[in-house]
Amino acid sequence: MHLLHPDQLPTEVWEGFPFKALLNPDIGGGLGVYLLTIKNSNPHAHDDLDQIYIIIDGYGQMNIDGQTRKIRPGSLVHIPKGKMHSLTPAGNGVVTVYSIEYHPR
Repeated sequence: MHLLHPDQLPTEVWEGFPFKALLNPDIGGGLGVYLLTIKNSNPHAHDDLDQIYIIIDGYGQMNIDGQTRKIRPGSLVHIPKGKMHSLTPAGNGVVTVYSIEYHPR
């Protein structure tokens, strides 16, 4: 069983973004679940996986391949593989999300 509260996990950093791996793909069979703290926009794409953001805290704008939408707590965002995307925080400058990454069929 893999059962840990996020407070018990170490904070790691990927391209300047602090995150905690809630479910590592090695355990989740290709499904990764992360707790991300996003402080600045970082446009990028994932060639081999889809991603879902569930916004926990903060406000901002999500851009996926040139289409921009406002996000807020409770928003769910699907980012298909290969799509350039970025999340730009507003307000206090921080957006906290659950990021679910998986390999589409």
